[in-house]
Parts: sequence; C-alpha cells; structure tokens
Amino acid sequence: MNVDVIIVGLGPTGVTLAALLGQHGVRVAAFDKLPDLYPLPRAIGLDHEVMRIVQELGVADEVLKHTAPYRPSEYRGMEGQLIKRLDMAPPPFRLGWAPNYVFEQPAFEGILRRRLDELDSVAVHLEAEVLGQGQNADSAWVDVRLRGEDTATRYSAKYLIACDGGASPIRTRLDIQLEDLNFHEPWLVVDAIVNDEKLADLPQTQVQYCEAGRPSTFVVLPGNHRRWEIMLLPGDSVSPQFPENELWPLLERWITPGDGKIWRAAAYRFHGLVAQEWRRGRILLAGDAAHMTPPFMAQGMAQGLRDAQNLTWKLERVLSGASEPGLLDSYMNERRPHVIETTMTAIELGRVICERDPKLARERDARLIAEQGGQVRTMARQNMIPPLKHGLIAPASPGAGTLFPQPNVSSGDFDGRVDDLTGRQIRVAVVGDLRDELEAAFLKALQPVGGSLIRFGSTATAASPIIHVEERDGVMSSWLASMGQTVAIARADNYVYGTAPEPGQGLELLQELVGKLTQGAP
Repeated sequence: MNVDVIIVGLGPTGVTLAALLGQHGVRVAAFDKLPDLYPLPRAIGLDHEVMRIVQELGVADEVLKHTAPYRPSEYRGMEGQLIKRLDMAPPPFRLGWAPNYVFEQPAFEGILRRRLDELDSVAVHLEAEVLGQGQNADSAWVDVRLRGEDTATRYSAKYLIACDGGASPIRTRLDIQLEDLNFHEPWLVVDAIVNDEKLADLPQTQVQYCEAGRPSTFVVLPGNHRRWEIMLLPGDSVSPQFPENELWPLLERWITPGDGKIWRAAAYRFHGLVAQEWRRGRILLAGDAAHMTPPFMAQGMAQGLRDAQNLTWKLERVLSGASEPGLLDSYMNERRPHVIETTMTAIELGRVICERDPKLARERDARLIAEQGGQVRTMARQNMIPPLKHGLIAPASPGAGTLFPQPNVSSGDFDGRVDDLTGRQIRVAVVGDLRDELEAAFLKALQPVGGSLIRFGSTATAASPIIHVEERDGVMSSWLASMGQTVAIARADNYVYGTAPEPGQGLELLQELVGKLTQGAP
C-alpha cells in the first residue's frame, strides 16, 4: 500500500504529526504496537506552543477542559527556605494562551486520536508490529504484522517518520547513536488521586524539595490528581513496578494509605540524550526517538510536538513539489541545537534539585540567594526556552527564531486569535504605514508560497486581498516596538524568519525567504 508518509508510533508526537499532516490532505499510514491508548499519565505539563498546535487542529477548547493553570514552582533549600521561584509570565499572553498548564495526558491523547478518526487521509493501525524498514531513492517502507495476521504486509511511502519512543527499534536498526548529555538519575514517579479532605493539608503550589537526604518534587495537577517525584538512593528498588511496601514510607511526609488512591507508581532513570542523526535519507526521527529530556522543565512532550510542527510544513512543501527535498535537512539543523539547549537548561535545574552532598547543598542555597541580590525573585518559565538559532531564519534580524505573537484581534465580523483568522501559512505582519506600491510588492512576493499580509491598525478597502486587523491587547505592536521594528515575517510553523524596521527591508527579507523555499523547485 502506498501513501505519502508512514508514521510509526502514536504517542503524543506521532499522533500530532499524523493529525497536522492529515488535516492538510497528506495521505498517512500510522502504526502503533499497543491495542489502545496508554491509560496512565506520564507527561504532566504543556505550554502555550502546544496549545497553539492543538488550536490549529481545532481541539484546543476540548483540551482545555483537561488542564489547569501551572502553579508557581518553589525551590526549597536544606532548611526549607525559598531559594528559587519560577512562574509564568502575566497577561497579556504573547502567544494567545497562558504560558504553562498542567494536564491529563490520557485525555489529551484521546482527543487527538478522535481528531485522527475524522481525517479521511489518515489510516490508523493498532496492535501493529513493525518488523523492519528500508528505503531506496524513491521511497521508504515498513514491513508490518497487523492485528490478527500471521505474515507481514509491506507499506511504502515517500517518507517514514519514526516516533517509536526512547528505545526506538527503527533508530536502533539504523544504528544511529545517541549523544549523552551526562544526566542519568533514578527517580520514582507516583501519581495519586487524593481524597477531598486531605487536599488542604498538601502544598498549594509546585514544590521542589532540594534536600540532600532525599530530593523530591510535588506537583498540583487537575482536580484531585497529585504527583510526587522522589529521587531513588542506593539500595532502593529500581523496578518499573515499584513495590508497595517501599512506596508508602516514601510518601508518608505527605499522605498515608487512607488519604487517597495510587494511580501509578513507576521507577525511571531520567536521561538527557539526543540522536546524532535525525534524518537518514527518507527516514526521519521525531519525539523520544530523537531525544530524551529530564522532566525538570516539563518540556519533554513539548519538544516532540515542536518536532511535529517543524516537520509538517516542510514535508507538505516537499511532497507537493513546492520545495526541494533538501528542505528537510533544516529539520535537524534547527531542532537538534534547540533540543540540546532546552535539555541542558532542564539538566541544570535538575542538578540544583539533585545535589546529595549536604555541604554542597548549603553552599548552593547561599549562592542562589546571593545571585538574586539576597531576595528570591520570580523568574518567568518561558524565558528559559531558547529561540531557534540555526536553519531557516535571518539570524542577524531582531526576534528571528522566536515565536510569532498571536494577538487577539477584530477584523470585520471576526473577533478572536489571529491564527484562527489567517490559518497556518507564511505571514507578514506590518504595523504602521505601508505605501500602495510596497503593499502590492508584498502580495506579489507571497504568491509563490501562498502566504498572507496582515496589516495591524489599518482600515480595509473594498475587496482588499490584505487582512486588516485591530488588536485588542497590543501584543504584536508592543513586541515589534520593543525591538524598534515594524515588520515581522513568520514561517508556517509560527517561528519568526525575521523582522525589519521599515517595510522596504521587510520586503527584502520576505523575498529572501521565498527564494530559499522555492530555489530549484518547479
């Protein structure tokens, strides 16, 4: 059977990639070895970039029902004192959503699976064992033993995306090595549904207990769901199915058996790993198959969904012939350095938490407070996420590689987030004056890539091909003004290609981007 794209693995990355591609008519065959959704929570945090992706899929309001605000994270030192504090930036929200949420992963994935069911171009195969893969100059394929069959069936596609997890059989068969970022720590993860009467006795925010004796984490999740992450010490069990007789003594600081019901308890080794190659011809890696991030920034799942968003628009262009296959090389060039930088930031937070030497832990406490001028200051979590610094951006341009703002706007009868007005495409935002000849030149430059020109604060004329909007929160105009710019050019995955101080220079940037995308394409 021939399709455009084969996806192996329907965890968060695979299901998002399949839905994004399928929503734009790309023919996808998706395979997962499990008979149904994995029913237990793993990831617990998502951010505004993830919400923007599910907004594109038309399911953001449904996802939001299974989220709650991500409460501030308080880092407590050896004497219980506050040594560090993280929180999300206040409104107005630059991407149109609160920067951070906690969520219930099984519900989230169920919503995305149901979205797949609505897409005629996506065929989902569960209980499907991928026995091998291969490729030639024209296609990639997998040999799959489907549910109820004794022999394998071969599926072919233009491209194969491995989203098959940290142990990735496809990556292993390709002999792609992992780069070790030097973080390997055993932790116990416990999810519990706590009784109503006990909730008030527990912390009302996220707490990192940076105690040398037993570092641990407490997280407030939606409803009565609470999570503990507890560092395992020499002599502790490291069994994935953690023994209950060892579990309750570790939780007695917070709850006892009568206070709630354990949903899941599993031992993990938190890793910092990244694949050395993300593309081998027509086979690409995404999600945990390409990288593993320790959970100290709640960015593991978000990293995979960024992979999916980055790949989607590039695959669409290549499959349609609008861009050459070399465009796919920018996937690794952009995502791998970004993943490494984000993961190293998570590792640094982990090292703050994981210090086991009491003397060094007390020195850490004093150093962190001194670095903040003697008083703990709240840091915005999202300021810790780096921009893209490589690949298809204009690196000398202010704001390049950051995320294109998503203001709330009004335009005619429309009132809402700007992505819902423009759709996912290349966009040029202009704040301020724009001469008629430059307006026409922008529209002409956009024609080969099917993008749109958005004018902020201008008045529409009859039958105008331009999107005229009024901001309700000043997000776009204040962002551009902070950099001394009036024009921003966004890629289809919402990353900023570049900005310019005046429209003429903005036009040159747009022409540069269009040239890179269409060079050599028919």
